[in-house]
Amino acid sequence: MSGKEMAPWGTAIVSDLLSLAQVPGGSVLGKLGDRYLEQRRAEAAKILIEELSKGSSEPINFAESDVDPMIEITYRFAKAVADGAAKENLRLLAQVIAGLKRNKALDPDKFRKWANILEQLTRDELMLIGKAIAIRRKITAAGIGAPNDFWQQLTSEMTAGRYSRDEINSLCTAVCRTGLLIQLSALSDVYYTAMPWLDELAALADVEGIVNTK
Repeated sequence: MSGKEMAPWGTAIVSDLLSLAQVPGGSVLGKLGDRYLEQRRAEAAKILIEELSKGSSEPINFAESDVDPMIEITYRFAKAVADGAAKENLRLLAQVIAGLKRNKALDPDKFRKWANILEQLTRDELMLIGKAIAIRRKITAAGIGAPNDFWQQLTSEMTAGRYSRDEINSLCTAVCRTGLLIQLSALSDVYYTAMPWLDELAALADVEGIVNTK
């Protein structure tokens, strides 16, 4: 079966898999709960299909070898839906799936890594991560001789967004659990810097665009 013949499967299977995914304890929920879960699955399927179908210089074409990993990945995505991940987080996960496919790295373990990191992040944490990615991109583009003032720029950007210094430190500490940032110390002060996973995420998903949508 050719890649072009498999392309429609890549999006068509999503709705079916999400509708089949069972939620633990779902059988004891009332009609309202069932309706809510059904609606969430439908919304999640739409999000995933939109991200897989987005135009780019290299359109996504699925091959026969993608069938098994895509099934595993979609069920993990469905778990995030069932666990109550917000729409913003689900869209990021959908972007990660599309990004992994475009990078020829459609692997369930890789997706599970990002699902564990992204699915329950708060909007404020996503805001911080989005700004951190933008700053890292700017520093990298400036070249080797540019000052690495990541923490100063991140503090400035977040302060301009009306976050207090205590809030910024708390958010950075929380984001450190993801492996995207790390806390360092200098004299009597602490600061935060980016880890390689932040660049990996930037290559897969548009975090800044997600949080700036609303």
